[in-house]
Amino acid sequence: MSALASGCLVAALVVGARDLRRDGRRPAAMPAAVRWAAARYGRSRAGRRLAARLWCAQIPMSPAAWRVAQVLVAMPVCAVLVAAGMGPPAALAASSSAVRGGGATLLRLRRGAATAALDSAAPVLARALSTELQAWGSGAQAIAAASARCAGREPLVVSRVLQGAAARVVLGGDASTSLWRAVAAAAPRSSPRSEAVRVAAVFALHRHDSAATAAALEQLAASLEDGASVRREARAAVAEVRMSAVAVPGIAAATLAMLLASDPPALLAALSMPLCALLGSVVVVVVVVAASVGVRRMVSV
Repeated sequence: MSALASGCLVAALVVGARDLRRDGRRPAAMPAAVRWAAARYGRSRAGRRLAARLWCAQIPMSPAAWRVAQVLVAMPVCAVLVAAGMGPPAALAASSSAVRGGGATLLRLRRGAATAALDSAAPVLARALSTELQAWGSGAQAIAAASARCAGREPLVVSRVLQGAAARVVLGGDASTSLWRAVAAAAPRSSPRSEAVRVAAVFALHRHDSAATAAALEQLAASLEDGASVRREARAAVAEVRMSAVAVPGIAAATLAMLLASDPPALLAALSMPLCALLGSVVVVVVVVAASVGVRRMVSV
């Protein structure tokens, strides 16, 4: 059974690599039944919920493609577990749980990616609205024209925001309110101080003076780009300090481990009381601090 599972795993990897190379040269046609099933799942309640989570994580996959990818990952894992001696039902349950849990963790860790993408693309949104507002002088027409001009172009988050705002305007909504709601729908975790929200706030002034609002949007785009450049330079300057802060203790710990491994009497002394208890306490403190930092990062994403 182990040899059969190992052979199936190797064959699956070979066939998958060959199919990936073939798909890179020409796209494969999808059967109609598969397209119907994928569309049906995408329209379901679970599919819509998963599509929202995939968008927030900025993973360019449909709900059906995400589920298929999970199955394709679970199959080799199950084959490895069966080859290692685990029973097929237990291996299937373990691989399915591991893949679903890993996918849920990935989506949770990246749930703020849409907000970050929209904030980084805020200058593009501001310039698109500024250009069309100067040409049309009307907020509704500016949103509709900007949506048509940016449809399908990078960054896609700007196209999604403008299309959502244009759809609300067509249904009779106010231009400013429609833009606010489109931003909130595209980036549900946006804070009131985010760049995209500032663009929507400045655009709301078009009711009073369209020309001045267009100029203000252009200035806001320039200031946002300058701020992003300053933040990149600051991160680059701090990266060396952070690397040194991590590397120096790591090198010291590695040196201590090498010295203890090369000196058996010193290793025995380190493993004896009370040094063993002291070292264990230090390890426990390090593990607790690392776990606290990891949980804080997961919660604050």
